Amino acid sequence: MNDPNARKGFAGIMIASFITILITCIGLALIITRVQSYNWLTGTKIGLIGGVCFSAATICNSYLYEKRPIALSAINSLYNIVGCVVAGIIIAIWK
Repeated sequence: MNDPNARKGFAGIMIASFITILITCIGLALIITRVQSYNWLTGTKIGLIGGVCFSAATICNSYLYEKRPIALSAINSLYNIVGCVVAGIIIAIWK
């Protein structure tokens, strides 16, 4: 990030990223509340389902059409899966 032009809009990206993560956490919280099982294992399972079925599937589908490398798809998918699992655990044991 030594290029001054690359830094433009960085705050907007961070704000948009926070909003999308917040939306994901709200969705996980709604599912966990609906299941009404508040332990770490339930949070892990729901986070894993959300991460794999929604985040990773969407990323992989987009990367197929953009013809991006499979390794990049795997890295970005795993990042989102781990994020959903951690969020699911935190939300489940919070109550």
